[in-house]
Amino acid sequence: MKMKKWIALLLACVMALSLMACTGGQEPDPTKEPDQPSAPAESTPAESQPAGDTEKKPEDYSGKLTIYSPHDSDPLNAGVKMFEDKYPNVQVDVVADGTGNLLNRIAAESASPMADVLWGGGADSLAAYKEYFQPYKPSCIDLLDSSLYDPEYLWIGESPLPMVFLINTDLVAEADFPQTWKDLADPKWEGKIAFADPASSGSAFTQLCTILMDYGKTDDDYAGGWELVQSMIKNLVIQSGSSGAHKNVDSGEYPIGITLEKAAVQYDTSDAGHLKIVYPTDGTSAVPDGVAIVKDCPNQELAELFVEFVLSAECQTAQNKDFGRRPIRSDVTPEGLLALSDFAIMTYNFDYAAANKAAIVEKWQDTLVG
Repeated sequence: MKMKKWIALLLACVMALSLMACTGGQEPDPTKEPDQPSAPAESTPAESQPAGDTEKKPEDYSGKLTIYSPHDSDPLNAGVKMFEDKYPNVQVDVVADGTGNLLNRIAAESASPMADVLWGGGADSLAAYKEYFQPYKPSCIDLLDSSLYDPEYLWIGESPLPMVFLINTDLVAEADFPQTWKDLADPKWEGKIAFADPASSGSAFTQLCTILMDYGKTDDDYAGGWELVQSMIKNLVIQSGSSGAHKNVDSGEYPIGITLEKAAVQYDTSDAGHLKIVYPTDGTSAVPDGVAIVKDCPNQELAELFVEFVLSAECQTAQNKDFGRRPIRSDVTPEGLLALSDFAIMTYNFDYAAANKAAIVEKWQDTLVG
């Protein structure tokens, strides 16, 4: 009997302990609703999960960037310094030369590219070598006129470049200023017009094509334009680089130079100065300088970063303010320059110039040697 009581007591204790374990050691509250079972958490697809802030800071970029550029030294060095100041851990190496020479170098190095970016050079020249560039669509593309970049984004225009005459007023009376391309063929200017070589200078190539297209027609390969060039040959003094066409006019070595607006506006062309700018009344071109990423370049991330920088409002504003370069962006207003609508802009056959660059240069050289 005692054994039965002991077993019953033991069973009662076990049941009590079990009840305490189920209630966490607490008596259940009869006034409280029992907890409802939780719904299972919904799984979020990986692609719809927020990626978080992955944007790099300027100091996160590092490495070496190699830029080929035909730009004049002052805007070139200023632009590079501005980029290095913004990205302090990026080292920029610059190779400066004429557009033609740099494009030939890029082509020769294509099996093992040395350059990352070509900054500068007429877009018609870049287009003739676009097989050596790779596409990149910049973030500001909606602010650029579609005529000022390659439809496949192999080059992007970065500054429109009107072509002008720069005249030394100490050597030429105002009444004698040439006003048209045809005026440059006057025999009185024999050996007096500074002109860069279109075979090596991208700007001079554009100037040559501007003459051809002003006075010739596509269907006969601009024969009328070539006739005018032939009549001008004795008057032209070929410079070793494009800068000679304005520097040597400023120094008084030549009375007239065919040059870029961006180069001419760097001089004092006010009434107090000895230089004047003439926009040809028979029409001038405004083909843009371009920027392009070299195909299979060593440092693509930095190359893309530099293209974004060149096209940024920050860089475009500084280059306009300090060096008279025309902005390409519609949201940056040029200062100190005539509006493009204030002078005659001719229709430039961009496709023809790009597709026939080698033939045009060859004919130029044949014309030059007579």
